[in-house]
Amino acid sequence: MLKPVLYSLIFLASAPVLAEAQSSPHSMGVTLGGGSAKFKDSKEDGNGVGHLYLYYHYSLTEQFGVEAGIVGGTESSNWDCKKIDRDNFECSNDRKPIFGIGADDLEYSNLVIAGTAKFPLSERNSIYGKLGLQYFDYEISGDKTKLADDSGVGLYLEAGWQYRWDSGWGMNVGLKHLPMDDLKVGGLDVGVSYRF
Repeated sequence: MLKPVLYSLIFLASAPVLAEAQSSPHSMGVTLGGGSAKFKDSKEDGNGVGHLYLYYHYSLTEQFGVEAGIVGGTESSNWDCKKIDRDNFECSNDRKPIFGIGADDLEYSNLVIAGTAKFPLSERNSIYGKLGLQYFDYEISGDKTKLADDSGVGLYLEAGWQYRWDSGWGMNVGLKHLPMDDLKVGGLDVGVSYRF
């Protein structure tokens, strides 16, 4: 008779610790995104861009938090693949000049510090927004000659939808905007995160 009471007391004493572990303020995530880039007032936006974003997030409250991360991105090229036989394909890269300035290569990186806010739609679903600063660095080149190179500080903007399971794993889909002075990148990101 004493054992069930003892077990109940141990469970009640440990319940706040278990609840705290499930709502840990720490999470890390990765998103993969793609979109388009514009340089100055170019009418062309090249073949598009692709980027990867790695981040650490700390929840200050259930609704607000802060985030630090790094983005790495490059222009994406069109690949044309034809089937030769049952097991083999032949692929060629259709590398067209981008931005109307004869460029064929774009690389950019961004260090990000942002404030975040989430607005619950249900227990696991929410919409979110991120607003912060980014330190950017990009280079545009053509035929291995540097055509533009810039670094500085700009805004970081993102908004989207996220879903989090009880296990701590989550997924998100969002729109990202990276204005970098003369270069502006925007697109759609899909990612996963883990709360630990």
